[in-house]
Amino acid sequence: MEHDVRVGPLLSPPNVRQQEGVSVEIVITAGKVTLGADEATTSQAQRARRIANYFPRPELLRDAVIEHNRDENTTAIRFETSAGPIRVLMPVAEGFEFHIIHDSDTGPRILGSIRGSSLPVRAVAFRISEFLRTRGLK
Repeated sequence: MEHDVRVGPLLSPPNVRQQEGVSVEIVITAGKVTLGADEATTSQAQRARRIANYFPRPELLRDAVIEHNRDENTTAIRFETSAGPIRVLMPVAEGFEFHIIHDSDTGPRILGSIRGSSLPVRAVAFRISEFLRTRGLK
């Protein structure tokens, strides 16, 4: 199933930090994208928010969008990069990996994975940051 996830120019850059009640999340249901007024309460969603709060570089936090795809039952942290959208897919269960996916014109492609579903959220945030930085994506 294809879905196009774009945030329009009327929105300010998303900020997942829970400061001053500001939070932008995207929810995909039945192939339609909406801004998430009702935040997802799954363990994946909660972990994605905690990880995003610890990104070591401000541009990552500023550009991060939490994406809940209810059709596929997944949660990801999405970044717009010069190479196109990059999603960091949250593990579906303990012991699985974080998958980093590039959504290109030819379809999604796994760029890599990060082991450490049992790591603290700060360590995961740092690993995501370094993965994107060392590949020139962010």
